[in-house]
Amino acid sequence: DQAAIAVHNAQLYGHINEERQRLAAILNNSGDGVFILNPDLTFQQINRAFEQMTGWRADDVIGLPKADVIEWDKLENDDLETAIEKGWLKYTSHQERVDIHYVEGDLIRRDGMNLSIGITYAPLLSDDGRLVSIIANVRDITNFRRAQEMQSVFISTIHHELRTPIAIIKGYASTLRRDDVEWESSVIRDNMGIIEDEADRLTSLVEDLLTASKIQAEREVKLNVEDVNLEQLCARSVGRLDGQSHHNIVLSFPENFPTVQGDKTRLRQVVDNLLTNAIKYSPKGKTITVGGRFNDKSITVFVRDEGEGIPSDKLDKVFDRFYRIDDKLTRKTQGTGLGLYLVKAIINAHHGDISVKSTIGHGSTFYFTIPRD
Repeated sequence: DQAAIAVHNAQLYGHINEERQRLAAILNNSGDGVFILNPDLTFQQINRAFEQMTGWRADDVIGLPKADVIEWDKLENDDLETAIEKGWLKYTSHQERVDIHYVEGDLIRRDGMNLSIGITYAPLLSDDGRLVSIIANVRDITNFRRAQEMQSVFISTIHHELRTPIAIIKGYASTLRRDDVEWESSVIRDNMGIIEDEADRLTSLVEDLLTASKIQAEREVKLNVEDVNLEQLCARSVGRLDGQSHHNIVLSFPENFPTVQGDKTRLRQVVDNLLTNAIKYSPKGKTITVGGRFNDKSITVFVRDEGEGIPSDKLDKVFDRFYRIDDKLTRKTQGTGLGLYLVKAIINAHHGDISVKSTIGHGSTFYFTIPRD
């Protein structure tokens, strides 16, 4: 009987040890930071992700009070200590379902840098309602917050971008409808031209918004494939936008430039967006070049401007949704931060590549390459 009990206890110990190892593996390999507090709010355990997020090592943090490690530069709601003072633990100890407490803000790392995080606290209670420990899950929300900020800026920008052409169209239309004035035909023609230009601008903006919405919903760009002459398509875009700008726009295509299989409407969006950006960010009177080259396998189209250029650390970000470079020029220039995002999505849908080269003070060149087949 004693031997059987010993064997049974050994088996139980083995199972418990396996469970302990399994939980330790889950804890240490979690993508989120995890720390466990004693009832007196001192650190009992942390995982690797928490070490990476905060800069604190397990050997240094165990036994320290929570307030010595979790320091906030900015806090958006009550932290754990304040929640406990307000009766959070007293409230949860009498509940069948234990409520969690969530807090987020900017944490001051051990090296002094800030990190946006959200912490979810959950108490571990004994059967009689006594607090055993507090388990905290820590998530890095830096990218989420950045996306929220970019989206807020985008909504504000869209509001302005939509109102401007609508106000101009309404203003010129109201002026032409005045009964107390006889307008000359040249004045009417000029005003109608402005109304048409603003309507085109509004249509382009709505097209971009609809395309971005479809990409988000369907995770892809659907193409209506046909033969496309990109040289002619670029020439039409230049002709359409040349009269609206004060730049010297030049076409530079070699002879016998081939057609490609693609979506004509989407590729027109690509060229229009690249050309519009070049016009926006180039000083008046400068030259903008739209050209191409080809080989047996692919064709490349480029749009080169003589603007201020893009900093090298921003080149990888210009194709992100809602992203706009924060400098004096972009703050004075209208834009939604959607154009280059759509350009990249459309070119990727054509199994192509897009890139940009830029030199500060000497302008930028955007290239897109798509296969001929």
